[in-house]
Amino acid sequence: MGKQKLKQGKSSALYAVLMWALALLCVYPFIMMVLISFRNQGDIYLPLFSKARITIANYTQVLTTRYFGNWYWNSFRTVAVSIIFRLIVTIPASYAFSRMKFKGRGLILGILVATMMVPAEATMVSRYLYFKQLGILNTSLSIVLPEIVEVFYLVSLIEFFRSIPESLLEAAKIDGASHLSIMVRVFIPLSGPSLATVVLFSFINIWNNFVDPFLFINNTARQLLTPALKFFQASGGANIPMQLAGASLSVVPIIVLFVFTQKFFVAGISSSGIKG
Repeated sequence: MGKQKLKQGKSSALYAVLMWALALLCVYPFIMMVLISFRNQGDIYLPLFSKARITIANYTQVLTTRYFGNWYWNSFRTVAVSIIFRLIVTIPASYAFSRMKFKGRGLILGILVATMMVPAEATMVSRYLYFKQLGILNTSLSIVLPEIVEVFYLVSLIEFFRSIPESLLEAAKIDGASHLSIMVRVFIPLSGPSLATVVLFSFINIWNNFVDPFLFINNTARQLLTPALKFFQASGGANIPMQLAGASLSVVPIIVLFVFTQKFFVAGISSSGIKG
């Protein structure tokens, strides 16, 4: 018995060491980003933990850039509107696919899932031409509209809704509740962790979206923050410390959101069927 406990203790210690090593590998690039953002352009290639000169000039220049406030606000507004409309569309659709029986349900869901196999890059040209015909280029609508429907989150919520006990649904039906009432009063209150996961994942993906804003928005003042980092240039080329300062500021909202939703995020991963 003692040998078994000793063996389990060694195994746990090995796993702990491995997890710490993996965590450091993931965090190391962020540490590099932050440290180099406090350096002058000429010191960026010095060893990471060397005694390089520290300056906040890069952050000062970023924060005083003419359109930086616009870029931050544009990103917040685009992400917020996209997530709100995504939830408005995805929650009822997930409820319908998981709890309502209608003709062609399996076929429709299969077609939607099949669209996940088509990379977004394959539709860039067609989307550009389509948005040009609609007259929404250089507007946030060109970013919001494609983000409203995301099959990944639809499937995730379907799996969670299917896990809710059938007895709750039957009890609500006996009380005379409609499908809309059941969804609002039963399913949504029970879906806090899964919805928090959807919000967090959506925020990260839309906030970090580089290709779509870069392609569809050419107006500097209307640009989003992530692709706008390319504007931090020096006369001789890219000002790397300044760009990294902007990147460091851009990840702050994601970190803050994750801190406040971490508990729901972990619960949502285990309950909605999202596996790493």
